[in-house]
Amino acid sequence: MASNLQKWFDNRSLSPFKSFSQMDDPFERILNELMNMRKGSLSQFEFSPSCEISEEDNNYVMTFDLPGVNKEQVKVEVDNNQITVSAERRDEKKKDTKKTHLSEIQYGSYQRTFTLPSSIDEKRVDAKFDNGVLTLTIPKNVTTKQKQIPVH
Repeated sequence: MASNLQKWFDNRSLSPFKSFSQMDDPFERILNELMNMRKGSLSQFEFSPSCEISEEDNNYVMTFDLPGVNKEQVKVEVDNNQITVSAERRDEKKKDTKKTHLSEIQYGSYQRTFTLPSSIDEKRVDAKFDNGVLTLTIPKNVTTKQKQIPVH
């Protein structure tokens, strides 16, 4: 009896786990395609730097990782409590004799817009760029600071 059960489970067409094994196939195929990409095919992925937004007592702070980008390639705009950060990382291909076997460096344009609370002071936004890191310090507007009302 045990041998018949074993044969039944060994036959994948009859196995109750067959559907689970079939689910892996599309994922494996996609993973294999990604792993076997040829040089230059990464351009289909857009350049998308990481961002961190934090809040301090008097400011909001936004930090962007922009590796390989120069200060001149970064643009920051503030309008109606929206802040837009744009950057471009250009592919500076040089004519040389070396043969590239793998290139995972991403190039392209980046633009992202964030809606900020209405309690910011747009005129005092500060942008600093150092070693590929853009840091925006966005002061809170003191006149609209939350006020606690005493309950009598």
